[in-house]
Amino acid sequence: MEEIKSERQKMIDGELYFAADPELTTARKFAREQMKLINREEDQLIRRQLVEETFGTTGTGSHIEPSISFDYGFNIHVGKNFYANFNSIFLDICPITIGDNCMFGPNAQLYTATHPLHPVKRNSGLEYGKPITLGNNVWLGGGVVITPGVTLGDNVVVAAGAVVTKSFPDNCVIGGNPAKIIKEIEVDEKRSPLTIQRDKINALDKQIVALLEERMDVVEAIASIKKTSDQPILDVTREKEVLGKIAGYIKNDKYEEVIKETYQGIMDASKQFQQKQMD
Repeated sequence: MEEIKSERQKMIDGELYFAADPELTTARKFAREQMKLINREEDQLIRRQLVEETFGTTGTGSHIEPSISFDYGFNIHVGKNFYANFNSIFLDICPITIGDNCMFGPNAQLYTATHPLHPVKRNSGLEYGKPITLGNNVWLGGGVVITPGVTLGDNVVVAAGAVVTKSFPDNCVIGGNPAKIIKEIEVDEKRSPLTIQRDKINALDKQIVALLEERMDVVEAIASIKKTSDQPILDVTREKEVLGKIAGYIKNDKYEEVIKETYQGIMDASKQFQQKQMD
């Protein structure tokens, strides 16, 4: 027996569907409510949490400036360290998949939505879409438009104002309307193995410091609460609980001891900071 697809599933699969379907209408209404919350929220941590609740998937270290617009949100999937500048638009009728370490300039526009060419079919209310996929390390300049069905490979740079109407491979700079390859990017630089690994460490340290700053913001808030309620700095039960959770996050057993020692150092430094705040 042939399975009958919902209009939502037809939409995601890139088939003709009716946008006026009640389920989709409700989903769009919810998306607009989430957009208002995300774009009005000034606290970075809360805004990130709202984005994570709304998008299909999000990687660690993502940051999205206001304002952002989208149709549904659940069809947007972003990797680690994603950054979007002001006024991003995601028409996520079909999945929009974005790799790790991608950056968007202001007014970046990704359109998966399209319509039938025949006027009768178009006027009937039928719509459809095509997915957009961006690889790792993709940089979109300001005002870039990505049209339905485009796939960009790893390390692609798109010049400001470009209109991308077709797919492009890894390691190239593209620009214009319609976009075309401007130059190839040489990624196999002649660097020593040690330099390559140190560069990776430098990039990771930048991410770690940003996360530690966020953690210290929370530590400072906790110190204020403890000072107001006259609670002690050291909570042995809580400290053991945190270390237990950290151990559960570790996937490679040979790193467990050093990571737990490192994290103990972080907590000790946090306690010293809290004590200074309370004093």
